[in-house]
Formats: sequence, structure tokens, C-alpha cells
Amino acid sequence: MADEPELADADVPRDPTADLDLAAMGLEDVELTEEEQVARAAAKARPARKTEAGAEDGLGKGRATPKQRRGKPGEEHRRSTPAEFVRESVAELKKVVWPTGNQLQQYFVVVLVFVLIMIGIVAALDLGFGWLLLKALG
Repeated sequence: MADEPELADADVPRDPTADLDLAAMGLEDVELTEEEQVARAAAKARPARKTEAGAEDGLGKGRATPKQRRGKPGEEHRRSTPAEFVRESVAELKKVVWPTGNQLQQYFVVVLVFVLIMIGIVAALDLGFGWLLLKALG
């Protein structure tokens, strides 16, 4: 039960007496029936609805985050020119963390070994199926 997700539905009915503190009301000596005790325990075990951070303080956004590249209303997105594309591509490539010579050598060896293993598997399957077809049809 502890792994159940919290409910996010605003229409979930909740027992208003579930959060009552009998001691705070001066009713700690009131004896509850077994059914009332079970109902109270079940009401306390219900998952609570998640709230946004700051929503209880009135600091929540209350709105969706706008898209990052939003143009003016009625303005269509214009295509970039080839020169802009090259400039943006060069700027992005400057952000890339390029592998060192040692890393490049290790990656090359790993890829080469993997490709050789795959070549062996495909060659074995080809020879095996070829042999089976020759025996079956031949």
C-alpha cells in the first residue's frame, strides 16, 4: 500500500472527520465503536492530494509555462538562412565534449570487436541455413 501513487483528482471525496484530533477537541475519553475506529484508520490511510510547491502560500504560478520560442501573435516562424544554419551548427559543435585520443582508441576497439562478433554470428547462420537448404532441396 505504501507504493501507491498519491491521488491528484480534485473530485476525491474525503471524510471531513478523518482529520479531526479528538484530544484537541477535549474528546479523548470518548469511546469509538469498532466500526468507527476502522473507518477512522482507513480515512487516515488514504493518500493525500499533491499540491504545487508554494500553492498553499498563494505563491504558485497558476498557469502553464510558455513555450520557449514563441513568436508574436500572427507572426509566422521564418526559416533560417544557410549562413545562420552554419553559424548555429558551429556554435553547437563548440559545446560538444570531444573524446581524448585514448578514449577514441578504446571506443574504436570496442566497436571493431562487436562488429567482428556480429559478422561471425551472421556468417554462421548463413552457412547453417545454406547447408539445411541444400540438404532439404538437394
